[in-house]
Amino acid sequence: MIPIVASLLTTLASNGLGLLSSAIQAKGKQVVEETLGVKIPDNPTPEDVVKLRQATFDHEERLIELSIEKAKNDLEGFKIEVADRDSARVRDAEFVKQGTSNSRANLMFFLAVCAVTGLVWIVWTDQGINEYVKGIFTLVLGRFLGYLDNIYSFEFGTTRGSRDKDDTIKNLTGGSK
Repeated sequence: MIPIVASLLTTLASNGLGLLSSAIQAKGKQVVEETLGVKIPDNPTPEDVVKLRQATFDHEERLIELSIEKAKNDLEGFKIEVADRDSARVRDAEFVKQGTSNSRANLMFFLAVCAVTGLVWIVWTDQGINEYVKGIFTLVLGRFLGYLDNIYSFEFGTTRGSRDKDDTIKNLTGGSK
């Protein structure tokens, strides 16, 4: 079912029905079908696209409301993530004030670096390694690289995009007053 929905969302977006696609992402296909009073086929024909475009125009306000709900939910999730990261940074600042370090975090970072180094070395040097084992090692390697990415994001901040998100959160919540 998930690949069908992804294909449908791509088809809708490529046919100028981004608002409809966004509403389906926010509330699900069934809710949007009930809202529009139209059955949305998994693989819409050009005639179906015309009907969906008309239904979108007829119910544009409600679809926008659904998209706004999705944006609000995304914003709440981001606020929770930022608060969680901030509390962890405050904890680390307390370690520094006490003249100690977060040895658990340091150990986790060291182990992640060792795992990445070891996995790369094994995959690179063992020419006779089974392709399936190599695939598993590559999968695990990707996971550990993700851990390192999270560590660096935590320690050094993320991208400029995150800074823009912080500004957006402040503006939406009235924090810039």
